[in-house]
Amino acid sequence: MKSFLQEQAERIHNAYHRLDTVSVVFPNRRATLYFKQHLGKLLGKPVFAPRLITIEDFIASLSPYSVPDKLELVHRLYRVYREVTHVEEPFEKFFFWGEMLLKDFDEVDKYCVPAQQLFKDLSHQKELDSSFDFLTDEQQQFLSGFWESFDQNISENKRKFLHVWRELPLIYSQFKKALQAEGVAYEGMAHREVAEKLAGNEDNSKIGSSAIEFIGFNALTKAEELIISHFVEQGIGHVQWDMDEYYVNNDRQEAGDFFRAYQKHPGLSKTFQHDVPANMRAGKSIKVFGAAQLVGQSKLTAQLLKEELEIGIDPQDTVVVLPDERLLFPVLHGIAGHVETLNVSMGFPLSSTPMFNLVELLIELQIHCRDDHFNHRQVSALLGHPYCVAANAGEAQKKSKEIINSNWITVDGEYLRSGHELYYSIFDEAELNGIARYLRSIITMIGSLSAVSSFDREYAFHFIKLLNRMEEVALHDGYQLSLSRKDVFQSFLRLFRQLVRGTRIPFSGEPLKGLQVMGVLETRNLDFKNVFILSLNEGVFPSISAKGSYIPYTIRKAYGLPTVEHQDAIYAYLFYRILQRAENIFLLHNSETDVLGQGEMSRYLQQLLYESRLKIERNSLFTPIQPHAVEPIVIPKDERVFDKLALYCRGQRSSKSLSPTAINDYIECRLRFYFKYIAQIREPKEVQEDLDARVLGNLLHRVMQYFYQDISRKKRSSLIQPSDLHNWQEEIDRHIDVAFKEEYGIRTERVVYHGQRLVVKEVIKTFVGRILEMDKEYAPFKLEALERKDLEITVPLDMEGRPVVVLSGAIDRADSKDGVLRIIDYKTGRDKADIKASVSDLFIRDGERNKAAFQIMIYALLYVANADVQGMRVIPGLMNRMNLFEEDFRFGLKIDKKPVEDIRSFLPEFKEGLKNTLEEMFNSDQPFDQTTKVELCKICPYKGICYR
Repeated sequence: MKSFLQEQAERIHNAYHRLDTVSVVFPNRRATLYFKQHLGKLLGKPVFAPRLITIEDFIASLSPYSVPDKLELVHRLYRVYREVTHVEEPFEKFFFWGEMLLKDFDEVDKYCVPAQQLFKDLSHQKELDSSFDFLTDEQQQFLSGFWESFDQNISENKRKFLHVWRELPLIYSQFKKALQAEGVAYEGMAHREVAEKLAGNEDNSKIGSSAIEFIGFNALTKAEELIISHFVEQGIGHVQWDMDEYYVNNDRQEAGDFFRAYQKHPGLSKTFQHDVPANMRAGKSIKVFGAAQLVGQSKLTAQLLKEELEIGIDPQDTVVVLPDERLLFPVLHGIAGHVETLNVSMGFPLSSTPMFNLVELLIELQIHCRDDHFNHRQVSALLGHPYCVAANAGEAQKKSKEIINSNWITVDGEYLRSGHELYYSIFDEAELNGIARYLRSIITMIGSLSAVSSFDREYAFHFIKLLNRMEEVALHDGYQLSLSRKDVFQSFLRLFRQLVRGTRIPFSGEPLKGLQVMGVLETRNLDFKNVFILSLNEGVFPSISAKGSYIPYTIRKAYGLPTVEHQDAIYAYLFYRILQRAENIFLLHNSETDVLGQGEMSRYLQQLLYESRLKIERNSLFTPIQPHAVEPIVIPKDERVFDKLALYCRGQRSSKSLSPTAINDYIECRLRFYFKYIAQIREPKEVQEDLDARVLGNLLHRVMQYFYQDISRKKRSSLIQPSDLHNWQEEIDRHIDVAFKEEYGIRTERVVYHGQRLVVKEVIKTFVGRILEMDKEYAPFKLEALERKDLEITVPLDMEGRPVVVLSGAIDRADSKDGVLRIIDYKTGRDKADIKASVSDLFIRDGERNKAAFQIMIYALLYVANADVQGMRVIPGLMNRMNLFEEDFRFGLKIDKKPVEDIRSFLPEFKEGLKNTLEEMFNSDQPFDQTTKVELCKICPYKGICYR
């Protein structure tokens, strides 16, 4: 079967003696290339070619105006808007609705709608006056129905709408005047002027052709309709419609709506042939496939294409149509190994490139920069970005590890500016008015890296072009209204995101060679024997009409402006048009709807299945789901496990010891102990900047240690008197600064507190202040130990091999007074120093056990075993936020609600329980299994492994 363009090439070749006297006008540029190829094959000798041109270029050739890009037009509109409304609004905030307004003005002119009447406020008019008599009765009903709701009960939203609506006529007229004065126009404005001049029979000398062929059009704007009709009526214009009787002669098929309307048109009706082609019902092989999600469709397409190529289909006569642009790279990766040559003629969103992510991070980096210090989040993300890794992978990894290990919340720029010239550029402070220059230098440097691909260089090129245009057009006036660095960069980021959102990367290739990969709009007028169409789902094909507009639906309907129905009819035509001359058709859709039930099979595919009466083969592919039951995890103790456990025993090759936390983990959940201490599965380290218990605890311990060490060093005595605890505020501030520098890796001389740091500082200061007030009341006392970490005990086990387990721990503080030795553990949580009934409760897995009490019991055991406490009562206890601020606070541990006067009488029972626990740990018959207390799993870092 001949293609439509091939038929037109033969017709024009036969109809015209001199081809150079003909202008051939197409809907898009792609059609001109294929037409030229077909025409060239018919020529036996060199001749002057006809003028091949798109409709946009044809109309532009008749207009005195040039059309700038969208950014410049929106910026010009912005200047007019400010003059008319006297509103000082930043450009980046105006851009979103300025772009929408420009589109509305463009449509108003392309459809030749009287703008002053369209934007007229009819809220107080009871009926339409005679100036609206050009509207049909139906259109007047639409219009009056909309404005009737404004007669009474005007809501706040309606009031805001009217306020904007009343300004639009003046903005529209002033905008057009400003553009005319500079010899430029938006596309609709140029189209309207050409249409109105031709309707007034003004000079057509610019055309330069004795005949004009309009080929392959479907949905015309009013301006295009007037222009084409004019040349048809002049006798030099000829129209060739690309259509099929299947949808033209069936009123239920929206694909033929426009053709049926033009068949009744006074000028265009004569351009229709009596015999409408009937290619749609010709012999076809149609196969419909349902596949799960984007990945399923792309993989299935690659498989089907491979099978068809093996049986001999011609890649050059094959097209893959992608309504969903997200499928482009998955499909290209899938088919690349099966096809030698392919051509992509659809744009790829600039916002989906890794370069966009990099630029966002760079701007965010500058927004959060303070005194040449950068926030760790943006720094870590940039160091892990593929482009920074490509520059120097080793240096990027080294810096990332150092940031985490040093817990740097903010990172010194001087430290970051080493390892590669790219890092020097990235981690430099951008000037207030130089953000575009800063980004451009970095992108240029990335584009020159030998490790990046040609795709990345293409991304870099388009981003530099965009930044250049932003600098030329948008960064001159009305943009940087704010004086602060943060606000300026945030404004830039908002505008940048809006511009990138509407930008596509056009792929360049050989459009007439190899397999074609296209978007839906690119298929106009083109015919292929073998057609693959993916994503035939509602919301994708047809797509959801999400374009905003200031012109409500009812007013659009009244004036004949494009509506959702208009778009649906266009997409329906494009769907049937690509199928009508095809022979082998493969239609794919996502077989899985989303959680709301949306995304079902496209209505066009449903029509084809149930209305066409064509023979269609249906297939549904699915991946069988075979869920496995969540089985309990049990780890038996083998030789490898015992080798790891042996490291905690005296006399082995390692000097490891079990901490109170490790034994607590074992008692609560044996499996957690295995993961953490035997398998050594660690949680990934991250920079801790949140106000969590660990950070608070570390800071509190450090401040208390430094404070008392300072006093002891100055006095050269460990005896603390009440007088030593006067006027402590200034000293504590100094020690907090030191603790912060160590915890957060701060290198500057002065610590700046803002945001959460300020909160942490005040919380620590409150804690320390309360502890020192209590110490002042308790003084004098003698400091026996501060942050002592060298305490160990050994526990011989009565089992084979006679292992001797080593236990160790760090004592926060021990002090003595009047024959009482206190072992103090600082806590920032809500822990209690209470044991329910007896010491044995601390070893019960399934009951309520107190982890904090267990911990201080081990500290007491360690201290008593390593220090001379003869003649003293030993009382361990907590100082935490639960009891520090209680008026009747009494330090110490309680067992069965009774204060412990000397812990030593309970230590033998505790040591026996500890020994039994350790013997169980080393018992080969007791595997590492999960806890039965599932509530413990909620905060366990290993719950993802256990599926709890």
